[in-house]
Amino acid sequence: MEGENALMRPVVLCSLLLLPAVSLAQTETVKVAFDKPGDRDAWLADTDTWIIEDGALRQTQESLRGTLCFLPRCFSDLTIQARFFIHPVGRGVKAPGLIYRAMDEETFYYIHYDSKNSQVVWVRSEPGLGWTSENTHRHRPVTISEGEWHTAKVEVAGATHKVYLDGELLFTQEDDKLTKGVVGLRCGQGDVSFDDFQVTGIPATLEEEFTVTKVPYMTVCADAGAGAYEAFPDVCRTKDGELLVVFYAGYTHVSFPTDDLPKGGRICMVRSQDEGQTWSEAEVVVDTPIDDRDSSITQLGSGDLLVTYMSYYGREHAPTHEVFTVRSSDNGATWTEPKKVPVPFDGTQAVSEPVTELEDGTLLLPVYGRYLDADYQGSPCAVLRSHDGGESWPDCTVIEPVAGENLHEPSIEVLPDGRIFMLIRPGMYWSVSEDDGVTWSPPEEFGISGDAPYLLLTSRNILLAGFRHHPTSSTSLAYSTDFGETWHGPQIVDHVIGGYPSMAELPDGRVIFVYYTEGSGSDIRCVFLNATADGVEVLPLAE
Repeated sequence: MEGENALMRPVVLCSLLLLPAVSLAQTETVKVAFDKPGDRDAWLADTDTWIIEDGALRQTQESLRGTLCFLPRCFSDLTIQARFFIHPVGRGVKAPGLIYRAMDEETFYYIHYDSKNSQVVWVRSEPGLGWTSENTHRHRPVTISEGEWHTAKVEVAGATHKVYLDGELLFTQEDDKLTKGVVGLRCGQGDVSFDDFQVTGIPATLEEEFTVTKVPYMTVCADAGAGAYEAFPDVCRTKDGELLVVFYAGYTHVSFPTDDLPKGGRICMVRSQDEGQTWSEAEVVVDTPIDDRDSSITQLGSGDLLVTYMSYYGREHAPTHEVFTVRSSDNGATWTEPKKVPVPFDGTQAVSEPVTELEDGTLLLPVYGRYLDADYQGSPCAVLRSHDGGESWPDCTVIEPVAGENLHEPSIEVLPDGRIFMLIRPGMYWSVSEDDGVTWSPPEEFGISGDAPYLLLTSRNILLAGFRHHPTSSTSLAYSTDFGETWHGPQIVDHVIGGYPSMAELPDGRVIFVYYTEGSGSDIRCVFLNATADGVEVLPLAE
């Protein structure tokens, strides 16, 4: 595998020229007030969730894993400080951060004030580099309370970094890899306000203009009416040219019945009749008295829509999950009652993939699960086969785990020569069938780590794999121009931690890439890709 680890930069939507530096012999102080909305214009942010409010710069969406806002003023040695206020909403780490010596939007130092885990982390961020022992230093326990103001400060002289909280020196870190750069703020999974931002230091100049890329995404659904938590989307394009997206709707990652939501999480659907430019209000597909989740949708050759999903009963129930289908013969106006799918596991029974229809009408459904046998190591996946349009599933092939590994969330795609390629979480692993899914090769390591893979072969014979990437926890993809023999990636599509992508090709050759953002207030998003043998890029939204 080729490790590119690059954020796709199709369009730079914001940039500012650095101000000329004064003599290196003198220091400069920059104080920033957030008194009026126009004060936001001096900052470069990777999302529009940074706003001026009540005399502060506020990052308003707590579901974002990491969002950045830069003040393009360049310094070498410096003291940077700001006050922050963590609003008591959401369930994430709620971590404000200071950025300094940023060479570009991926290469910088930052201090991560993690309120959830009672720690402050010094990080050297570089493209494709997660939090390893070589580029992080953790200091804990530190109490960082919500609902009150705190002061964060860093003093940097040469290779020495001194990190403070509320006037107390927490730790000193030595690192000389980055010598100069611009300053800014970071926020991870938190709704946070910043004020009293101040930098005093020796001005410097970057060799290139500092730019920030905004992901040109479109919101597919922000709230389906079940608690404003939307996740695990799947998209298909019907024969009539309509895009359908099914997804989980609840109030959090698992939504058991409550007084406000008496049937718990449910499966919803939205439609687009203009190739994803606009989307309908959400419709309910499945809402049983338990938590219904991880839905996928396919239009069969017969014209019927077949939705696969699983229900979660809770840990006191065995099995905790079961697999079901519902069907519509009128383009989703009505749906049949849920029909249980026989899965070859007596423990967990799970699905996260749509059915695949072969040329002879056989349907393949990848599933995964667990046996109750305590001596069985790991968990297998399997491929079910139906010969009657999904009414029954009499045939099954189990794929055994590798060295006790858990084989979860398998995804399949049929290749032009008839082989079927499979990608499996975690790890990831891959496998191939040469006999229409009856037998599968032993799983082998893929070389890129990720969750919830989804495969799509385009009309240009580009094999795309979307997934949530480890260790960056970003929504990413890889691509192959030789039908899975070699791969390029991972490439970051969006820094949000949700992932669980799905894809469909549009008539003009573009690919719609649908995914979700994790956290309270999460939503379903989409971007549009151009995938060729020369690479994959995220396209700007049509005006």
